[in-house]
Amino acid sequence: MEMEVAAMSMAMANSNLQNSLSVSMLKKSMEAVEDTMEGFIDMMNNIPSPDGRGQLLNVRV
Repeated sequence: MEMEVAAMSMAMANSNLQNSLSVSMLKKSMEAVEDTMEGFIDMMNNIPSPDGRGQLLNVRV
């Protein structure tokens, strides 16, 4: 009976460790995706408009 409790305790600890590692890896993946998306948003904000409007102001007096 004691061996069964010890085995179950070890199995639960192993399961908790695996879950913690999975969550950590998921967080890292989400951070990487967030950084990538921020880069895409910055890139999209710097793309000129297709018809050229709003990019140049030509003023003659």
